[in-house]
Amino acid sequence: MISVGLTSITKLRNLYQTVFFLPYVTNTLAVGLVFMILFKKTPYTDGLANLVLKFFGISAVDFIDGPYWAKMFVLCFYTIWVVLPFKILILTSALASVNQQYYNAAKVDGTSGFRIFTRITVPMISPTLFYLIITGFIGAFKAYSDAVALFGTNLNSAEMNTIVGYVYDMLYGNSGGYPSYASAAAIILFTIVLTITCINLLVSKKHVHY
Repeated sequence: MISVGLTSITKLRNLYQTVFFLPYVTNTLAVGLVFMILFKKTPYTDGLANLVLKFFGISAVDFIDGPYWAKMFVLCFYTIWVVLPFKILILTSALASVNQQYYNAAKVDGTSGFRIFTRITVPMISPTLFYLIITGFIGAFKAYSDAVALFGTNLNSAEMNTIVGYVYDMLYGNSGGYPSYASAAAIILFTIVLTITCINLLVSKKHVHY
């Protein structure tokens, strides 16, 4: 929807696209450090997020060292912030490549905007959507640097470890010395990603139009 909105804007379009794309060219760890400062509760400050919560009468929450749901919220918010610019860039390019004759013909027939979106826009950019879905699943399962940027290298103590973090921990971390466990986890990760990719490929035969 953001990409459609950016495509529809005529004034200051390049400025808006630059603003949305800035997080993608920013260092991941640097963004993670900023998020930690915004959400981390310390003896000196409760963080900007808690200041906003207090303004609405909600008690402060330690998003970095507090309950699991709070840490998961920060991780999800951070991940969306990091990956959204790339997806917007790809989808905006896909929308720009759609032949305008289809839209003109639909407007002549009096087709509604919603029907144009579902019957023309989505089918025409379905290969790009399929590509983003596949890479999105792969990126989700190989997540590691995002969690490290927010919660430090000891993800086990933070109870925020990932599959890739488990593999690394079995090889080089505090639990190192178990390469067989790391190999097994890597094979399971590969199997999961392969299975999801195959399912998406089967689904794409009906819903992706090349």
